[in-house]
Amino acid sequence: MRVAFVLGGIFLGVNLINYFVLGHSGDYLPAGERMGEWREAKIRAACYPALEQPERDGQLPKLSTDKHRVDWRDLDRAKEMTAALNCYLVTHPNAICERNNRAYIIDYINRYFAKFDEMMNTAKRYGESEMSTVRDLWDSPRNRAINAALMMDTGNGRLIKADFGWTVPAAMKPMFDRYNGTSDNCPRA
Repeated sequence: MRVAFVLGGIFLGVNLINYFVLGHSGDYLPAGERMGEWREAKIRAACYPALEQPERDGQLPKLSTDKHRVDWRDLDRAKEMTAALNCYLVTHPNAICERNNRAYIIDYINRYFAKFDEMMNTAKRYGESEMSTVRDLWDSPRNRAINAALMMDTGNGRLIKADFGWTVPAAMKPMFDRYNGTSDNCPRA
């Protein structure tokens, strides 16, 4: 009995470290015919150029005021995540049809919305003005293109609620409710 308890603790500890410390949340996406191995995604390497100099892209998130409490690391991360997800969904709209890319993109969508939620939770401590600054930051032309692509991908069945399992971002739940039961229009190989 004690051995089972120790082995269970080790198993749980390894998985908690993998998920929360190392950030490998893609390992916990639901498996199935629609989902591949996120580590094998080719879209990541295809989008490296979009991340080389994000400061040159005037359509990425930027602060609209100098009176804010947004940490520069959060601002840089918001820019990087927006540039990457824009490349995955907007620049390469059919990338999500490949199983391995789908797994990677879904994991990245979760990270993208988690970063937005984290920044909003920090801004709540400072009041409505700071919350408005963060909302404006995440409303750049690239962010709006991402939201339109997410709407289109849920509308045409390329993204479904089951792809996310228990990690569906709150911002996407209304999209999934609206397009529930839509069949996937990805080209069949």
